[in-house]
Amino acid sequence: MHTSAHPIPQHFGPNWLQKAPMLRLLVPFMAGILLQYHFSITFLTLLVGGLGGCLLLTAFQLLPLAWRYHWFWVKGCILQFIFIVLGMSVYTLQVQQTQPAPLLQPGKQEILVQFDEPLTERDKTYKGVATLQQQIVKGRPQMAKGKIILYFQKDTALLRHIPAIQAGTLLLMQATVQPIANSGNPGAFNYIAWCHRKGIYYQSFVPMRQCVVVTGGHLSTLQTTLWQLRKGVLQILDKYIPDKDARGVAAALLIGYRNYLDRELVQAYSNVGVVHIIAISGLHLGMIYGLLFFLLAPLERSAKWRPVKYCLMLSVIWLFTAIAGGVPSIARSAVMFSFIILGQWLNRNTHIYNNLAASAFFLLLYNPFNLWDVGFQLSYAAVLSIVLFQPIIQQQLNWPGLLKKIGQLMAITLAAQILTLPISWYHFHQFPVYFLLANIWVVPLSGLLLYGLMALLLVHSWPAVAVLFGKFLNNGIEWMNAGITAIDHWPHAIWGGIQINAWQTGCVIIAIAGMGYWFLQKTTAGIYWALLATLLFAGIRSADLLEKQQQTKLIVYQVPKTTAIDIIQGRNCRFIGAPELLEDGYLRNFHLQPSRILHRIQTIQVLDTQLTAPKIITLQQKQIVWLNNRLTLSSLPAPSIHPEVVILSQNPNVSLLEIHRQWPCKQFVADGSNSLWKINQWKKEAEALHLRLHSIPESGAFTLNL
Repeated sequence: MHTSAHPIPQHFGPNWLQKAPMLRLLVPFMAGILLQYHFSITFLTLLVGGLGGCLLLTAFQLLPLAWRYHWFWVKGCILQFIFIVLGMSVYTLQVQQTQPAPLLQPGKQEILVQFDEPLTERDKTYKGVATLQQQIVKGRPQMAKGKIILYFQKDTALLRHIPAIQAGTLLLMQATVQPIANSGNPGAFNYIAWCHRKGIYYQSFVPMRQCVVVTGGHLSTLQTTLWQLRKGVLQILDKYIPDKDARGVAAALLIGYRNYLDRELVQAYSNVGVVHIIAISGLHLGMIYGLLFFLLAPLERSAKWRPVKYCLMLSVIWLFTAIAGGVPSIARSAVMFSFIILGQWLNRNTHIYNNLAASAFFLLLYNPFNLWDVGFQLSYAAVLSIVLFQPIIQQQLNWPGLLKKIGQLMAITLAAQILTLPISWYHFHQFPVYFLLANIWVVPLSGLLLYGLMALLLVHSWPAVAVLFGKFLNNGIEWMNAGITAIDHWPHAIWGGIQINAWQTGCVIIAIAGMGYWFLQKTTAGIYWALLATLLFAGIRSADLLEKQQQTKLIVYQVPKTTAIDIIQGRNCRFIGAPELLEDGYLRNFHLQPSRILHRIQTIQVLDTQLTAPKIITLQQKQIVWLNNRLTLSSLPAPSIHPEVVILSQNPNVSLLEIHRQWPCKQFVADGSNSLWKINQWKKEAEALHLRLHSIPESGAFTLNL
């Protein structure tokens, strides 16, 4: 009998790997995806390698039994190789499938698109994602392929057409199609890669007067039905949940629809560590699974009705997943719950690691780009962390009476954080200090609200009852939002500015895994691995800090219609830019903060937010000249040395030739506060004078190492 103070969970024993064959296939499959991402082997080579592996496996199976038994590890190596090649091949096919057909005509295009979703309202525009169907070249239709993001300015012409623009609508338009572009700001989110993994390669801002709605309803019957169900749910919430913020949370909680959410409220949920409540995930599906298991329990007693119970459970699980948009977090949970339900149906208790590995394998087989999805990574890390560490933590929090439930919830919350922390640090650079307190009351409350919202859908045909339900739900969600907002304003609610790279993230995960292995198996090997990973982490961090102490940089940010400049010396920063970048937390966090975290900035000095007078800045015995629309060439002294760079802002009414004569410089930078027509004028002049001009709106942020 195992008598350790910390017993090994039942799913983690000496033969756990043999009970999880899908895990042994998943690891080489994921390795193949990553190898192909980095090395891009030709598909013909992969095909030959795969066929060779299958022939070797067949030949091995023809050997005498004694030979196969003695050389059993050879079969394992061949299988590993085959699944590596499979992963590489699946990634290659996915890349080829999402690649767009090139647009034959530069500039303005006449294109036919089909909307994948209804239009989403933004502050000043409507946004929609559509699939290219045709491009019209010299009056002749040509095949087009790929997805495009379309932005429509709010005007009366658009408002008349909004009811007609739904998922499946065909729209013929004149549009200037541009490739998806990054801001180029250091440390910023890689928007290009994110869009390309979704098959989106183009974007366009389209006046509605240049569009013609051809017809609608070109989606399949199933897709149309799902969109109609989604639309019907939103209409019910619009009718019975009066508060806008409460309605946004209700839509996110019930079907994962986040377009109603206020961005400041989402930030508060993220800061407090409960964003999973409004990001549809396995938590929601687990609540639905538990409710179905309870409601359908009487059918278990009859052999005739028992199959009906499990068919209904599978149907509801997948219907909810489809209505929620099939996002990776919910799809992963749906696959895993499907394995659990099928195992219960067949009276087989499937291994939890095998369920996780199988669901991940099929999701990656369907779309290998899921491997880079943050929600996918966090979902699996959270579930695996709960499976591994929750029983151990629960043993320490085994409180009596009513406190037992609180202890169980705390154990799950703490366990989920262990493996998700390094991933969260890597992607979001922050840690919610009060996450435990927030989850203790938000998770049970959100479960009650989810059940209440499902009940609202059932009773919406009785307006008097629905109004009563809606009032209670509205008040409950407002109370939850108020609590989250209050916690967000507590002192030191966020430990921010965390900067770790991919290698450091790997070191943290290895250290956690090593300590967990030691705790569960009581072997010193786990301690050694944890110590080695910790030392490697410290070494990488120390080298990075030393490098940052010696850095000197000029960064001109890509912020639309705005000036934003950071002058970095060591870990100190001086800022020149528009005041709204300091006043608006969202703008600051989106445009400036990622770069400052990347460069490990400790102190920030605001040099100028008035932007009224041109400047000459001396840095490391080099000069930087900043010019604006109030420039008078005679107002600034001639430089003692040639400037390293001249920054142009706010459409100064001077030519590059005039500037070059007074401040001889071969590098000019035009920031986002200039008009495009002015930048194009300067570009032609720079080309004639053999000068370099960096256009921030077109080429992204400008960084100069000094």
